[in-house]
Amino acid sequence: MAHLTETETKKEYLKVFFGLMALTVLTVVAAVLHFPESWGKAGDTLHIGIGILIAIVKVLMVIYIFMHLKFDHPYLRFMVIVPVFLFFVLTFALNVLGP
Repeated sequence: MAHLTETETKKEYLKVFFGLMALTVLTVVAAVLHFPESWGKAGDTLHIGIGILIAIVKVLMVIYIFMHLKFDHPYLRFMVIVPVFLFFVLTFALNVLGP
């Protein structure tokens, strides 16, 4: 598989950096959103769900670029991404179903 040139690598790192910064700002905005009190637990679940979805995108960006999964075999990608996905599902379930 072809690797990127130094210039292409720098551009890709900058894209990831700005993407992570934008998603961090989006996370802060999502955290300060206020849902109506009448939504009750559904509003809390929505806050958690939005935060976890943004976190999943950020994690995938980091492992794909900085851990060089982009150049690895698809089976290895699968073996890394599936546990990360299951971790987020478990985290979400424990937050929603917990006390």
